[in-house]
Amino acid sequence: MPRDLYVLPASPGQEWMWLIHHMLRDASPYVIAGMVRIRGPVDPGALRRCLDLLVERHEALRTVFRMDPSGELSQVIQQAEPVDLALCDLDGTDTPYDRVQKDFRTFAARPFDLSRGPLLRASLTRLGPEDHVLGLAVHHIVSDGWSMRLMTSELAEAYPRLAAGHAPGLPEPPLQYADFAVWHREWLTSAAAREHLTYWCRQLDGASPLRLPADPAPPVAGPTPTAPVRLGPATTVALTETARRHGASLFMLLLTAYAATLARFSGQQDFVLTVPVAGRSREELSRTVGLFVNTLPIRVDASGNPTLLELLRRVRLTCLEAYDHQELPYERMVREAAWRRDRDDARLGPAMFALRVPLLAPRRLAGDTTVEVLEPPPAPGEMDLLTELTETPGQGLHGYLAGQAGTFRPDTVRLLADALTKVLTIAATGGGVPLDELPVTAGAARRRSVRGGTP
Repeated sequence: MPRDLYVLPASPGQEWMWLIHHMLRDASPYVIAGMVRIRGPVDPGALRRCLDLLVERHEALRTVFRMDPSGELSQVIQQAEPVDLALCDLDGTDTPYDRVQKDFRTFAARPFDLSRGPLLRASLTRLGPEDHVLGLAVHHIVSDGWSMRLMTSELAEAYPRLAAGHAPGLPEPPLQYADFAVWHREWLTSAAAREHLTYWCRQLDGASPLRLPADPAPPVAGPTPTAPVRLGPATTVALTETARRHGASLFMLLLTAYAATLARFSGQQDFVLTVPVAGRSREELSRTVGLFVNTLPIRVDASGNPTLLELLRRVRLTCLEAYDHQELPYERMVREAAWRRDRDDARLGPAMFALRVPLLAPRRLAGDTTVEVLEPPPAPGEMDLLTELTETPGQGLHGYLAGQAGTFRPDTVRLLADALTKVLTIAATGGGVPLDELPVTAGAARRRSVRGGTP
């Protein structure tokens, strides 16, 4: 057993993740997973040393969790132990890349023991003599999407130096996650935190959860129903310019189009969407692995049949205020705010929108060896709907809309993705169209269509 080095209180985000993990048990969706394709000669020993280096550098990757008799959850930072790199050889098999994706999903989905660890899991699959896939899976309680990008970036920086027998040459992280956790817990007792809470209680007072019309008898098992969302470079430039002209960011305009689509689909005028924020407001946290990401509830006011541009004005103001109060943990906002709980199963924000930072661009490691981070498979987690888009320079916007398998049929997800694409195209041409003229099939009409026998 690794030796305990430090025992510190868990952060509020970790307490929330721990609770969900134990509620859902083996079905917990909170795993951050990614795959890196390496083309060229690979030294598994150097890769192992790189992984060991990550665990040494970032305390979060060697942290486990224990609940004391009083009900206090602690994060226990342990001494670094070698990472177990699982090896698999698929060279010579049919469709090896499809097989590695399937095998990695199974590998990443294996339950984690938060009290014992390790909470980082790695695999290396050989597809050919000079074609390998490195898979990383980390429990969300010690990581987030930013952390995964940081880890893959550090691996790409350190590998060629370690493979050549040199020191890795990486600067030490300015702070560790536990430093942030201690500061954040202290901040939550401050006057500033109370002001943040007052804002969210006022903002969410009487808010109704978004009610997405579920399909009759959708399949509960099977793959996640997803549909692509793609916008070309010209449309993306036009969207960016439209947003700029109205003092908004591209994200705000994309979120507005998503809100307009769901307002038409659900028939609601007042509802809440959720958006993730990095939670790294201090520069020194940019090179630290840990659970910093937070979720912000964005209340949408679509009353009065506004045009897309008027809705953008409302969404922009709401987002700016939310950003000013983003330090308060989401679970604290929801627990304290007096939002309307009209249904036993109602959640405040069952639909999320994210504009993701592009993954690590393909790069050369050493000699003829190149590395490329592969897109993670779509997964809505605990959301009914999740839409994620990424802007790639020169290629426009691409991403997906994913729904829960037990809530939506694949054709409904495709319909929503197609409607969102059309609304975004309208926004790119100026956005002066009222919501009731947008080409979105309302959910009630959709349900009647399904009952009537539409496949």
